[in-house]
Amino acid sequence: MPNALIGQRFKLDDRVIRKFTTGFSNKYKIKRGSITEALTRVNKVGVKKYYYKVLWDDKRSSEHAQHSLESVN
Repeated sequence: MPNALIGQRFKLDDRVIRKFTTGFSNKYKIKRGSITEALTRVNKVGVKKYYYKVLWDDKRSSEHAQHSLESVN
């Protein structure tokens, strides 16, 4: 059975939230946004890593690695 976690997880216009690494969760600081662009980069070992440009609900945009985002669905 193939591993569902390998590969690109999100598509364009998917709704996502940003995982925070502060050690505790605060429901008022959760950022929500939409994927605007998907990027693939190769690390020095030769493994593909996926990055996404996200347009947040407050109209700012930023780029994040796949592991730091979660699907809203």
